[in-house]
Amino acid sequence: MALLRGLLELQEDRGLSLHVAHLNHKLRGPASDADACWVKSFCETLGVPVEIGTVDSTDWNSDQSALEETARDIRHEFFNTTLIREGCEAIVLAHSADDQVETVLHHILRGTGMSGLRGIPWERKSASNRPLIRPMLGIRRERIEAYLHELGQDFCTDVTNADASMTRNWLRHELLPQLRVRFGTRVDLSLTRLSEQAAEIESAMVMLADPLLDQALLQTQTNTVRLHVGGFVDQPRHLVRTVFVQLWQRQRWPRQSMGFEEWDRLTEIAIKGGAGNFPGNIDARRTTERLMILRQKSF
Repeated sequence: MALLRGLLELQEDRGLSLHVAHLNHKLRGPASDADACWVKSFCETLGVPVEIGTVDSTDWNSDQSALEETARDIRHEFFNTTLIREGCEAIVLAHSADDQVETVLHHILRGTGMSGLRGIPWERKSASNRPLIRPMLGIRRERIEAYLHELGQDFCTDVTNADASMTRNWLRHELLPQLRVRFGTRVDLSLTRLSEQAAEIESAMVMLADPLLDQALLQTQTNTVRLHVGGFVDQPRHLVRTVFVQLWQRQRWPRQSMGFEEWDRLTEIAIKGGAGNFPGNIDARRTTERLMILRQKSF
């Protein structure tokens, strides 16, 4: 809501034409429906075009641990479809500095390695190859809520955000407050700086990894990849891990459960041989200097 109100303030000066997209995941029953109705009514009152989409989460072939990633993928697909149909130039999302801190800390605890330490990118290309921008990523949540309070603007709160049984919520409500009591605001500053430094390093690694991946690719299909991995043997191990992160990203395969150990095990198979199973129903096997990666369909 703060993002929308902020963009509306800039609309005339910047020549912006806004279109709101909201996807109802049907994950919270009547509360999900109420949020969608509230967004639609609010946008209509302001005269802002709005697209309300609906999906039935009961049809998702996903366990609880992958639910968040599945919801995000479906949501982003909806955003891209809306963007193309409406002829928009970019997708703009409202992640905050608190989201960044929570993400980096979560990735540290999951052991995602350097690529995870970069956290949420300020900008990247969407599936439609148009910019996906997060202009509020440097703003703390308390400042965002203060801005809404100054405007007298109400907003909806997802009640599941208070459920501490979910890891991200536990970090937000339990661990981070304790760290801030002990270390003060240095916690947020240190994690933010870490993400910035990791992003710089990873950008350099991606520049090296992309051509290495292009050279190795023999075949790419939706659920099948074949690579010639002989050229990986003499490369730095971290660079080879980055190659596979880039491959997963290109294939749009699930990365939520792929931590450092999984990327490193895949690298071991590519360099020394063997076979293994990975999250997302993905199997990898090396024969001679060729690596076959197959993603099994979920039923």
